[in-house]
Amino acid sequence: MNNDEWVNEYGVNKPKVIELSETILKTISVNDIIYAEFATEGTMGYAGQAILYIIKNEKLICFKTNIFTEENTYTQRVDEILCKHSGLSENIDEKADNSKNQFDYYSGGMGNHVFVNKDVFLKVVDRHFVYEKNNKEYHIYSSVFGVFDSVVNAMRNSENG
Repeated sequence: MNNDEWVNEYGVNKPKVIELSETILKTISVNDIIYAEFATEGTMGYAGQAILYIIKNEKLICFKTNIFTEENTYTQRVDEILCKHSGLSENIDEKADNSKNQFDYYSGGMGNHVFVNKDVFLKVVDRHFVYEKNNKEYHIYSSVFGVFDSVVNAMRNSENG
């Protein structure tokens, strides 16, 4: 599949991947973020990576950055966007008191952190999530299967608890 194609031969809306810069980050509304991941340095999986999924003009976009190429963007995203709007303090492992959270937080295990917009419902299908909007399905993939499995388990436990 060419990165510029939006729908594969099975009709699946796959994300277009774009490198996230500070300039782009400033144009993204917190409310538009569907799913985000943050992996600390030295973590299992994609160490130092951060990703966010949004829908723009009915197209799914996956923005990516990492601490090794865009340290300011990576730090700004975690401190100012994800932690601030999920009830976490700047220390990602501590809960803060914040009743206006935009994201539900899930540990992805081994230093991986996942944030899901509270206003969306993600279905679990095979080894990824599906978000439906305006009669379209958008497929959201975790960085690694271990993160996906940890988040699914946490979501199921929170539904039952």
